[in-house]
Amino acid sequence: MKNEFFKPTPVYKEYVLLDAIEKNPKVTQRELSELLGGAVSMINQYIDKYEKEGLLTKVYTSTKIVEYRITEKGIDRRKLLNIHYLKAAQLIHKDAREEIVNFLKKISENGFKKIILYGAGVVTDIIIQTLNYDNSLEIQIVGIVDDDISKYGRKIQNFYIQPVNNIFDITHDGILVSSYLHHTSIENKLKESNYNASKIISLF
Repeated sequence: MKNEFFKPTPVYKEYVLLDAIEKNPKVTQRELSELLGGAVSMINQYIDKYEKEGLLTKVYTSTKIVEYRITEKGIDRRKLLNIHYLKAAQLIHKDAREEIVNFLKKISENGFKKIILYGAGVVTDIIIQTLNYDNSLEIQIVGIVDDDISKYGRKIQNFYIQPVNNIFDITHDGILVSSYLHHTSIENKLKESNYNASKIISLF
């Protein structure tokens, strides 16, 4: 549930807390504080507030151990918050996809139609998903390469991950560097291997 890209608004914290308690009544305030990124005293205030509102109850199994039980009202509230959460996430996803679509359109207009993706990670997966989603993009993925030998033979969707040296055996217009952490070293490696620098496409 932890997400660094969502602002920790009170309604978001309420959703996360109710969701965590519904899934695990034995969750501790310390664990909830780590989940929400706040002090334990703040979590205690939230729990007291939600208890007064009838969203949860406390059950003391001993003098030191307390469990939390989400009520029917709390479950209904969590379901409503979940709907709003999903709507917000969809808007963020839509904006991110539009940015990638615009980037891919631009490189297509520059003559890059057959592309090799260098970097078998999350970014590559998102790019392929975007191409599957938008059929108007005139780009064809012709290969995925990576430096990590443990990934060779594995698949990202329908594409097998190959060694980098295979780029010279694949007919393509350019290589899109789809790794954020290693994009600089990848670009340098391609140039050092006498790969045409004008065919290197950088996303970052």
